[in-house]
Amino acid sequence: MDKIENFIELCEKIDNVVYTNYFYPMSQIKKIQIKHIDFILKGINEESEKKLIAFTPKNYPREYISFPVKFFKIVKKSKFISLEHKHYLGTILSLGIKREILGDLIVKNEICYGIIIDNMFEFLKNNLIKINSSPVEVIEIEEIEVPISEFEEINITVSSARLDVIVAELANLSRTLAVEYVDLGYVQVNYEIEREKDFKLNVGDIIIIKKVGKFIFYEDKGLSKKNKMKLLIKKYI
Repeated sequence: MDKIENFIELCEKIDNVVYTNYFYPMSQIKKIQIKHIDFILKGINEESEKKLIAFTPKNYPREYISFPVKFFKIVKKSKFISLEHKHYLGTILSLGIKREILGDLIVKNEICYGIIIDNMFEFLKNNLIKINSSPVEVIEIEEIEVPISEFEEINITVSSARLDVIVAELANLSRTLAVEYVDLGYVQVNYEIEREKDFKLNVGDIIIIKKVGKFIFYEDKGLSKKNKMKLLIKKYI
């Protein structure tokens, strides 16, 4: 947050747009409280966890904002080797690229899509040539080519919107194990670890359960005939 404060102060001082040089998690961005300037976010897509920030004077023309980023895709050359998100991320970081200058990665149809600070793109392109045993190619793309997030819709009926109740339902756990998950810090709400088992979730909240997945509380559909809550949850896939 200290670095974010520096960007805010610089924007106020020069009365012009200032871009951060790191992608920040939404848990930090949600803590930003400013009155005299605005800020705009840029990630790989609207649902991304990590985003670059542009601080601007009030009413600054949006058409003048140009984030210093490159969008890319990584295409593997081997048809016989399967690569997952962890393989792409691990190999990129092994090149010495800091996690903070790389946004979220999306893997779809055996292609990995990403976003990176623009002055590091050529380094990534020239040095990322193999992942595991598969040759790969890094190709610059337009933002419009990045796939949108896809979801699996999950309808659940629960006694309440307490965190432990919903975690039990989504992770197929007993209430006792769900409480243990929460206690151990395995559950995040809006990108922050939440250890209060009776924390009440609201529509729009993001729930991340370690080794289970990432979900959004999408809709409260009212009460069932047995007076239980009917909720629509969407799971990121």
